[in-house]
Amino acid sequence: MSDALRPRILVVDDDRALLEALVQALKSMGYEPLGEIDPRKGLTWVESWDPDAAIFDLRMPGMNGVELLRRALQVQPELPVLLLTAHGTVETAVQAVRDGAYDFLEKPFDLTKIELILQKALTLRDQRQQYRLLAETTGRKREFEEIVGKSPAIRKVLDAVSAVAETDSTVLVTGESGTGKELVARAVHASGGRQAKPFVTIDCASIPDTLLENELFGHARGAFTGAHSEQAGYFEAAAEGTVFLDEIGEIPQPLQKKLLRILQEKTFTRVGETRRRSTAARIVAATNRDLEGEVLAGGFREDLFYRLRVIEIVVPPLRERQEDVPLLVNHYLARLNRRLNRQVQGVSSEAMSQLRGYSWPGNIRELVHLLEQVMTFHNPEIIDVGHLPPHFHNQSSPALPAETYAELKDRLLETAGCEYFRKLLAHYQGNVTRVALHAGLNRRHLSRLLQNLEIDPALFRDP
Repeated sequence: MSDALRPRILVVDDDRALLEALVQALKSMGYEPLGEIDPRKGLTWVESWDPDAAIFDLRMPGMNGVELLRRALQVQPELPVLLLTAHGTVETAVQAVRDGAYDFLEKPFDLTKIELILQKALTLRDQRQQYRLLAETTGRKREFEEIVGKSPAIRKVLDAVSAVAETDSTVLVTGESGTGKELVARAVHASGGRQAKPFVTIDCASIPDTLLENELFGHARGAFTGAHSEQAGYFEAAAEGTVFLDEIGEIPQPLQKKLLRILQEKTFTRVGETRRRSTAARIVAATNRDLEGEVLAGGFREDLFYRLRVIEIVVPPLRERQEDVPLLVNHYLARLNRRLNRQVQGVSSEAMSQLRGYSWPGNIRELVHLLEQVMTFHNPEIIDVGHLPPHFHNQSSPALPAETYAELKDRLLETAGCEYFRKLLAHYQGNVTRVALHAGLNRRHLSRLLQNLEIDPALFRDP
């Protein structure tokens, strides 16, 4: 991991031997530590170095740990500070926690416990900063609590949510299964003026085609056998709130036209009625399918696709934001501890390394299921490598950064030869989108690859 992604830990202790040992231990844990003997200089580092967390000794000459804590929190109010204390000063340390310290440890301390406390403290700090940023841009905090992470990829998602906060634009949330698309949809709803209005979710994949129209639009009395009374649909139930159409790619063709009318005219008709009804609901849709490819294949209406994709928010897969894995682990451990009545304290550094090195084909959903499985069947105090399933132990190499995956894919495709893509381009008359769909590649990635291979799609187009 590059230094830019390693959490910074400031350590201030007048015991040089202990300071150096702690700094080395923190480095082995994957942090970027900075050691300082003088507490006054330590205070200047708080402001100039911008640490993510700090560890202060309680008793130091010139300025004790409590005074250093007080001044550090004036500079960085959200800085998590861990105090190191001898047995005789525990009462003082407890008071310091009440005054703003995150936690304290008695000497001699356990390095594993320090690592676990730091993991939790950093998770809490990241969440607080995330809530504050979103509160500043949207004026609201709810519904953002589950979007955990600080990677550039997830920050891009949060920026997009903030950008559409006060608009009524239709939003299409795309991404692989298990990445948290519904959480993003809820954040879009909560970030604007519709927060107090209903948020109605429709899983288009789970409702049979024959019932979906009725669920969406409702029906009139006598519309079909058994319709003894009229019934409102989801769009009426949402009123001026948000309708979230999950798995929009599964909606059948006949309903796509009716959905298009809602997007264009804000009107619909109940089953068995001719009277048009109006809706003021905002539409947010989500899919894990390539809708652009579906349009080319004739399975999805092109006009509906572009009406849905006014604003697109792409949720990254977990393998492209692996620096968020420790934050997600700690976040869901806390939730699962409450739900399962467990007291799992954290994950060992070796097990965390395995989790970070895994490719997570099931994304966050797979991570949560794994933690629940381990906590249910093992219930350890600390999750270690031995608690993980066998396929984690058989990883032949650590996971690669996202850009390295792309480079590796490039090399593999290059070794397959240019002829493959030349034949596809000739077959599809230079249409890069169709070639990408055929080859199972992202269109932008294919365009870059063709450029690297010096293949011009324009040469294959029919004049």
